[in-house]
This record gives sequence, structure tokens and C-alpha cells, in this order.
Amino acid sequence: MRKLGNPDEAKDIVQDAFVRIAGAKDRQEPISDPPAFLRTVVLNLIRDHQRRRNAGHIVELKSGLDPLEWTAEDRPLADNVIYHRQRLQAFEQALSSLPTRSREVFILRKLHGKTHDEIAAATGLSKAAIEKHLYRAMTTCRDLMKHYD
Repeated sequence: MRKLGNPDEAKDIVQDAFVRIAGAKDRQEPISDPPAFLRTVVLNLIRDHQRRRNAGHIVELKSGLDPLEWTAEDRPLADNVIYHRQRLQAFEQALSSLPTRSREVFILRKLHGKTHDEIAAATGLSKAAIEKHLYRAMTTCRDLMKHYD
């Protein structure tokens, strides 16, 4: 309710969460932390709901302004664009500096959202090895990008 500001929408989210959780009993893996799973489901449903609500947002007409000025107001500042491009380039360089296996594990986990079990099946690595590679990748990326925080 606090995140949505509307009791009816909150009730709909709760109903959707129960439907999702009821369907989760058919999963191959058991849910190790049910309260955390429930929180994650609810937060994801709220985010999806807010995205759908914002997608239908109509531009408010601004009296006295040329329509071309409306778009200029919504454009990011040039220095922000440059900063984020440099940050992305630094991240790409950090990734390319990683050993091949660490880079592969990092990309599978952080960019593709694969679980440790899925990564282990794809790479043949143990879960301990996956953790080591992830730790190495995270610390390397953090150290190389610390001036972008």
C-alpha cells in the first residue's frame, strides 16, 4: 500500500502474488526462503504495475512553450550522457581485463540472471569455484570503477 498509494491496487498485487506463489509449488527446486521469495514476488509485481501505469503517461501540455522546447526539457544533460558513456566504457574495460572464466561466470550471473546451479551445469564448475570467480570479478570491477561511484 505504501509503495502504490492505492488500496485497491495493493489488493490486486496481493492477489497476483498469491496466484504466482500457488504456481511456484510446481517448481523443480524447492524455495529455500519462502518469506524472501514472497517479498521478491510482491516487489516485482509492484514494479511491473508501476511500469505499466507510467507507460500510459501522456505529456502534459505546457502553455506558452514551443513544442520543441518540451522535448529539450526531457533530454538528459550532455555532461550526464558523457559521464555514463565513460562509465560504460570503463565497465567494458573492467570486464575485458578479467580472466576468461571469471568473465564468463560474471556475465552469466549478473547480466543473464542465471542461478549458480545453471552456471554449474553450463560450465562444469563447482559452486565454490563459481563463488570464487564471482568474487574475483566483482572486486576487480569495483576497484577499476571506484572513481565512478
